[in-house]
Amino acid sequence: MGILILPEMLDTSYAAPFSELLRREEKDFCLDGSQVGRVGGLCFQLLVSAYRTAQMRASVFEIRNVSDAMREGLLLMGGDFLLKAGGEA
Repeated sequence: MGILILPEMLDTSYAAPFSELLRREEKDFCLDGSQVGRVGGLCFQLLVSAYRTAQMRASVFEIRNVSDAMREGLLLMGGDFLLKAGGEA
């Protein structure tokens, strides 16, 4: 399982490339959120989709090294469950 290092801005401009990267993952999702400064709505939806896909496949979904800004953004959008996923966040 590779680790995808997320960029500083998870916004609309990153949504299409992010979607492609997530589609290429065969089974497990491991994301590094250490550099994230902002989480936009479209990328939040992609994170939720990746989480649900991993659940359906009985595979791993982890967000490691969550930055304070990413944690705050996810909490504001109701994504606290994403922080608990995989036990690594």
